[in-house]
Amino acid sequence: MTTASIINLAIVVIYLVGMLGVGLYLARYIRGGDDYFIAGRSLNRWVICGSVMATNVAAVYLVGPAGKAFESGTPLLLMAWSGNMLAAIAAVTFLPRFRRLGVSTITELLERRYGPPVSISVSVIWIIFYALFSGVTMMTCATIITGAFGVPGSFRLPGLDAFETITTVIAGVVILYCLASGLLAVVYTDLLQSFLIIAGAVILLPLGIQAGGGLEVLFDPEKIDPSKWVMWRPSGPEAGIDYLTILMLFVLGLPYWFTSQYMLQRSFAGKTVHEASKGLLWAAVLTGPLTLCYIVPAMAAGANPDFQELTGGSDTILPVLAQTVMPVGLGGLFLAALVAASNSTASSYLNSLATLFDRDLYRPLRPGRDDRHHLMVGRVVTVIAGLVGLVYAIYSHRAGSGLLESAWKIGSIFQPALFVVVAGALYFRRATRIGGLACLVVGIGYTAAGAAGGWQWLGQAWGMDGFPVLSVFFGWDHRLPATRALVGMPLAALVLVGVSLLSRRPESDSTRGLFAEMQFRRAGWTRSSRIGAAVSIVSLVAMVGFGFVDSRLPDAARPWNVVAYLAVLTVFIAGMIKVADALLPVPEEDSGEKAPIEESWLARTMATGRAWAIVYVTAAVLLVVIYLLA
Repeated sequence: MTTASIINLAIVVIYLVGMLGVGLYLARYIRGGDDYFIAGRSLNRWVICGSVMATNVAAVYLVGPAGKAFESGTPLLLMAWSGNMLAAIAAVTFLPRFRRLGVSTITELLERRYGPPVSISVSVIWIIFYALFSGVTMMTCATIITGAFGVPGSFRLPGLDAFETITTVIAGVVILYCLASGLLAVVYTDLLQSFLIIAGAVILLPLGIQAGGGLEVLFDPEKIDPSKWVMWRPSGPEAGIDYLTILMLFVLGLPYWFTSQYMLQRSFAGKTVHEASKGLLWAAVLTGPLTLCYIVPAMAAGANPDFQELTGGSDTILPVLAQTVMPVGLGGLFLAALVAASNSTASSYLNSLATLFDRDLYRPLRPGRDDRHHLMVGRVVTVIAGLVGLVYAIYSHRAGSGLLESAWKIGSIFQPALFVVVAGALYFRRATRIGGLACLVVGIGYTAAGAAGGWQWLGQAWGMDGFPVLSVFFGWDHRLPATRALVGMPLAALVLVGVSLLSRRPESDSTRGLFAEMQFRRAGWTRSSRIGAAVSIVSLVAMVGFGFVDSRLPDAARPWNVVAYLAVLTVFIAGMIKVADALLPVPEEDSGEKAPIEESWLARTMATGRAWAIVYVTAAVLLVVIYLLA
């Protein structure tokens, strides 16, 4: 290991220890279960914005797409960018309804809407899914460390290789971090890490482009094949990431942004619905260009022969670039922020599942227990779930699955049916308990069987792939996550609607009361909000049209097609910020009460719009200066 590697690794270790220290410091603000699970509903828009950014820009949603961009180009940008669009829509549709109900878990809504059988089933499914997905983020941390520092093969525990040993160490750090102070520690350290990730972007972008040969490389078809800049690609054996994969990402983005306990828990922790919604909207605006800052260096590195042989695979391109092209020390700080943000992501999943277990499964069985007891239960569940995530991480590594493949594998099994059953609870008044249960059983039954190869076996063993109609269904490869997601969600929706209508049960008083409770008086339309709506509609139409013409554009239009799409997306979200002023409830009066964390130096200094403005203006200036000096 070189001197530079040792210095950067030392910075990563010191930074992680420092984040644990911040978590322990924030533990003083934990006064009860609400503080641990939903941060005492004390978060303003800027804390929520930073937490969402650190969660989605770092971890698997940055390292994995950068690796795919290095391999095959820009299509995976649409994973982040379609998510930004969905986040903006969720902020003004689903989120206000959840907030009106005053729930701290989504399954509280499901219990009121469908009854305990559905809500308990969903809680169990989410707990399993989040435990497994925490393992993907542990893999991401291990990928960053092994890719950047080349951990020697001799560093291993009995029965594990070096990568699995690093993953095990990371699992221990994640669990300790999450035990420290729950969601409160996660969101405030996320805020700090989001600033570091922005700084890393403005340093890596110009240096990475220069390492690839300069700006001219991006426009040179001899260096970078113009087809790599095509985001919407026709399906085919050589398409790589084709339009079916992009549609899958859109479908899986619906449950992630609209109905995920993991993501919405930050919104539940907001001081008001306006703070929660605006935090989500600002995160959607600010993450678009930031994602591009990491994809472009990976694309440029693909034109440099020095980066063609990556011992850890394409997923390691970002940590390799940070180690090789960024100044010693700064590269270590950036890598530390990536690792810590990935840890925060894993901790968020563990915190969310601990909340679900405690609120939805344990409390009904053991009522009357005090907050200290429930804190203990949440922490025990966190440890167990972290170990489950570790097992999945080791399994995925031994199966040869990359970061994104590991995430898509489990996401395509659980998320389609979960989204349908929650969306039905909010918007389909005639949804019934039987319909909800049937939706879960059929939806997850189909996707689980597909992942296991059951539909291929059934079609061949029983000869069902020879029937005229069934041959179409059995002809699809249901082992592919794209097939499972694109079939599973409409199938689950059809089952929910069909079975609920066949039940023919009249609307109950509780359902009428629930929908009445979700109603609110909107702030109303103004001239600026109408302009915002018009801008958003035009931008949305442009984005849809872009999908049809992208692959047909001349080579001379690339890579400007990517920049143009980002511009249209940003304009769409900016319009939605104005639309939110009309669609959200009439602003609540400030009670004047402040949570203890709001009086801290950290909140008063970092959790402000002024801090974000300073960071982004400084970043823009540094971006130009570093490129000119490099």
